[in-house]
Amino acid sequence: MTTLYIAVSPIMQEWGADVGISKYLYKVGVTEDAAKDAVAELNAENYAGHKDWELIGERTVDGVDAAGLAVRLGQRQKVIDPLYYPKLKGVKDIVKLDPRKVEANVVIKRTMAGHDSKVPKLKPVDMADYIMDSLGQNSW
Repeated sequence: MTTLYIAVSPIMQEWGADVGISKYLYKVGVTEDAAKDAVAELNAENYAGHKDWELIGERTVDGVDAAGLAVRLGQRQKVIDPLYYPKLKGVKDIVKLDPRKVEANVVIKRTMAGHDSKVPKLKPVDMADYIMDSLGQNSW
C-alpha cells in the first residue's frame, strides 16, 4: 500500500520567508514504507539542504507513484522551481501554499458540517489536509 505524506522543514520555512517566497513551504511525497521512515530518510540524505524534516500528515492511497504525483502536484499546487532557487538543490516537490485558500477551505468544511464558520488559527495539520484533499485520491 502506498502512503502519501507531507513534511515540513522549519529552517526552510524561515528561509522562504526571508527570500520572499513564502513561509508556507511543504514537501509532498509518496512511499511504500511508513511515512515516518520516509521522513527519517529525508533527514539522513539532507533533502533540499535541510536535516530538520518533520512529518505533519499522511494518507494511504492506491495507485500512486512518484511520476503521477509530480504531474498531479504541478496541476493542483504552486510547485517551487529549483532553477530559480538553487538552495533547493534540484528538488521538484516543494509546494507553496496560500494561507487564505487554506482558511477558506477550512471554513467551508466547517460550515458544511454544521459548525461555527469562524476562521480558525491554522495548524500544520490543516495545511497537510488541504494539500492531500486538493490532490484528490479518487481520481489517480
